[in-house]
Amino acid sequence: MIFSKFAYWFKNLPTYAIWIVLFLFYFTIGAQLSLVRGLVLAAVLTPIQFTVYTLNLKRFMPRFYDYDKKKFRLSNTVLILVLATYGVLMENIFFHFYPELRPPHKGLIFPFIFYIILCLVAFWVSMTKYLIEKQEKTNIELETLKRGKAESELKFLKTQINPHFLFNALNNIYSMAYTGDKSAPEKITMLSDMLRYVLYDCESDYISLYKEVDYINSFMEFQQLKTENRQNIHFNIGSYDENYQIAPMLLVTFVENGFKHSKIEKDKKGFVNITISQTPEKFYFFVENSIPVEAAVPTPETKRGIGIENAKNRLNLLYPKKHRLEISNHNNIYKVELELYK
Repeated sequence: MIFSKFAYWFKNLPTYAIWIVLFLFYFTIGAQLSLVRGLVLAAVLTPIQFTVYTLNLKRFMPRFYDYDKKKFRLSNTVLILVLATYGVLMENIFFHFYPELRPPHKGLIFPFIFYIILCLVAFWVSMTKYLIEKQEKTNIELETLKRGKAESELKFLKTQINPHFLFNALNNIYSMAYTGDKSAPEKITMLSDMLRYVLYDCESDYISLYKEVDYINSFMEFQQLKTENRQNIHFNIGSYDENYQIAPMLLVTFVENGFKHSKIEKDKKGFVNITISQTPEKFYFFVENSIPVEAAVPTPETKRGIGIENAKNRLNLLYPKKHRLEISNHNNIYKVELELYK
């Protein structure tokens, strides 16, 4: 009994660690004003996200997601609105007792929108985790159905977004808001557009190329917020047809992979170069990124390359005999070259 409990705790350690780090982050932000503010902030924000994450992952997704989409949406909508209202209420109670810590703005709209986004991020992280776990459970059966497996992977990739990216983006926006950065509302809108793209636009098999390019631009904007100095990132966009139809999240997979393995926010010599161009005959996409010397020897995780393998399967499914994909890793430089033909 004791051993089984320990095994369960050990298996879920990464999730617990994320919540602990998130609690400490909110405490640190609030503690810049006062220790009491830090404790209250951490004690309100973390449980709100944890409640959305846990209820959606353990209750709403298993009970409603595959069987009753209306109840699924309604349950999450009510939960998010209630928790957002609770968050605003707790803030007003706190500022009632500590009026000297109240920020310059006195309205309720901005805090309410912020708590809505806070809940949406936790909702999307739980949804992604549920879909990933579901995918892992069905892989054995899907191996016997090649076509079914490819379609399942396609659906999985449409709904996939990096949870760590979302947490980092929200944390950056929160820091900007508390430091008075005037670009915080713009970043909130940008994150909202990115979530809309993944939630709704990716329901289609194909989308306009400009939407994919816009998502990549936003992704790089949030990536840049991780460091004070400008990172060595180059996005070269040649002439292309904005209405050109492309599989959603296809290019994003390679872009995220480039940033993930370059560790550009830590490696001062790191770089990521992206090129997009198009001719009447073909669409061209190129990504190259540096690989830190200490990461030059592939680990089991980098060898597996689940995202890249799924991208290959999607290309074979959606662009049979109409694409060329070359991936190379030489002299600590990882390159991806993709061509799509008409």
